[in-house]
Amino acid sequence: MLHSKLTQGLVCPACYTELDTAPTALTCKACPAAYPLRKGIPFFAEPPVRQGFDASFHEEAYGGTSARARFYNAVKQVITSEYSPHDTLNSFLASVPQNVVIVEFGSGARRIRPDVLNIDLFPTPNVDLVADIEHTPLASDSVDCVILDSVIEHVPNPAGVVDEVLRVLKPGGKLLCINPFLFPYHGYPAHYCNFTKDGIEQLLRRFGTVEVQTHQGPTSAIVNIISEYAGVVVGRENRTRYMIAKGALLALTFPLKFIDKLLVDRPESHRIASMLSTVAVK
Repeated sequence: MLHSKLTQGLVCPACYTELDTAPTALTCKACPAAYPLRKGIPFFAEPPVRQGFDASFHEEAYGGTSARARFYNAVKQVITSEYSPHDTLNSFLASVPQNVVIVEFGSGARRIRPDVLNIDLFPTPNVDLVADIEHTPLASDSVDCVILDSVIEHVPNPAGVVDEVLRVLKPGGKLLCINPFLFPYHGYPAHYCNFTKDGIEQLLRRFGTVEVQTHQGPTSAIVNIISEYAGVVVGRENRTRYMIAKGALLALTFPLKFIDKLLVDRPESHRIASMLSTVAVK
């Protein structure tokens, strides 16, 4: 059965016409398009096949499908290079009133808040709509906030995704975009690009206001890169060796990331930041 919060406001991503709800599919009122319902989840796109070392590694880790994956996930809760002194995502959510429409594009398996609508290309747990975030089934000017957290680097056409965000946001609506800059390749399902401060400002130039700050700082970048270096040199294409090598170096170096508490607010920190965060207003 289709989740009640999705029964209104969806449109055909091909022509933006309203949809009719049937027991097994959503059908367009204007064109021949039909979108299947699978376990109550509307599929507006078919998930692609994920291939390669990174895809298989992250799929194993996300699913916790092996002992080494479960061990990796447990250790990662403590030993990680990632550190956001300002806790950007939760700070943004705290500034957003209740009873507004918040959508996370490329949510993955998490749900950051019970009232957030999750869209992803893969039907992992907590995904409400399976769709290409460049062509979503959301009506124009219907959303108050969109979140793109570590997603823009994984889409082949970032400008197309930004166009879609602008289409669905209401006037005055906000985008939170968190993106990597000095960050290793992570191909799940693929990794196309990273962005500098100039690059993200150019990508979001059609918004009314764009404010970029350092999300994860220079020290996080260094720790992440040298631990990835160890994983690549020692692990090669062997996942177990990769996890051990990267984890061993992280265990020695990850406390250094807390230096970024002193660095992220410096205007020049973006030059070698691990990740940037941007709030843009339509």
